[in-house]
Amino acid sequence: MKILHVYRSAPNDDVKKLVTIVSEGREVASFDLNVEAPDYDKLVDMIFEVDQTICWW
Repeated sequence: MKILHVYRSAPNDDVKKLVTIVSEGREVASFDLNVEAPDYDKLVDMIFEVDQTICWW
C-alpha cells in the first residue's frame, strides 16, 4: 500500500511522529504545499498513483 503525505506547512515534531506511525510498513511519498509555487498538476498525478492521501495542516 502506498501513502501520500501532503504538507500545508512545515511539520512540527508531533506531526513527524504521527507520520512515522501511519507510514510504518508502507511505501511513502510526500508533497509540500508550503513552497512558493507548488506544482498542482504533479500533486493531482501523485494522488491518483497512491492508495491513501493524508493532508497535514
